[in-house]
Amino acid sequence: MRLEFFGYCFIFLFFISCSVDYEIGESFVKEQQRIVVNGYLSPGKPIQIHLYELMDSGGSYIVKGLTGSHVVLRENGIILFDAICPDSIFVMQYNPQAGATYSIEVIHEGLQTVKAQTGIPDAIHCRASFFSGKEYWDTSQYIVKLDSFEWPQNEGTYLWITAYQLFENGKVVQYNELYTNNVLVDKLNSVAGMGAKNETVGSIYYNGFLRIKNKNIPHLTELLLTPNYVADGSNYNPEGSQNGIRIKLMTASSEYDKYNKSLYEQKYRIVYDEDISSVFYQPNGVYTNVENGLGIFAGMNEVNFVFGLPVDDH
Repeated sequence: MRLEFFGYCFIFLFFISCSVDYEIGESFVKEQQRIVVNGYLSPGKPIQIHLYELMDSGGSYIVKGLTGSHVVLRENGIILFDAICPDSIFVMQYNPQAGATYSIEVIHEGLQTVKAQTGIPDAIHCRASFFSGKEYWDTSQYIVKLDSFEWPQNEGTYLWITAYQLFENGKVVQYNELYTNNVLVDKLNSVAGMGAKNETVGSIYYNGFLRIKNKNIPHLTELLLTPNYVADGSNYNPEGSQNGIRIKLMTASSEYDKYNKSLYEQKYRIVYDEDISSVFYQPNGVYTNVENGLGIFAGMNEVNFVFGLPVDDH
């Protein structure tokens, strides 16, 4: 859970500290003791993978950091690391390479060995520009334009787009809503019936991110969006004002996409007691590519654009 938004939906991929036990709560699903692997691989960051152990604690489950495991990490079949990891966070000062395939094997006494594999896609690039209305303070008129896309020949990849507020004091806050009327954006997390932010992007917004399916990527020529932040008190920032916007394009591997999509569907599908459809409701399973275990081992590639906000000239 190291991606900023993915504090909104995806950051909770990773637990924060290996020194704390996490109570998951009561469960009607009987799980065996398992190894949990959580790691995103990106060319822009050194390798960091979180290792945990899922434990049954009398009707509830505890996830705690797994130390002393034997980790084997390979790049295109060649061993990068083959030794004991003393900590629950495996860190290697090596940046993954776009186009390469990575596999991991985690071995620990008393637990079933787990394996996973993923690839790092080449990044999708585009041109980005920012526009605002005549009133510098009117955020409803902020428009981010993405065009001139360059599509590498990645098979099975998806495009995820997120946006962040940048503050003078260095704080970064995820935008909760992204308005766009582009028909190629997946409706997975769309919310309709809101007032139009402006004539360009219309009245439909998306919770936290925009997702473009693999089949729609080649047809995307231009995308206009308005990021909109909804303050809930917890994100109030009295120490400095916003001075910028960051837009992140993530070229996602199939594993990354399946995991985060299924995680969103599980956490944000609401069923009310009086809703007759709840009779047929079944919890959505969260995708994992960790053989014999849980979690996610996925590749992605990101491109970031930063824009300064307009200032009052008076």
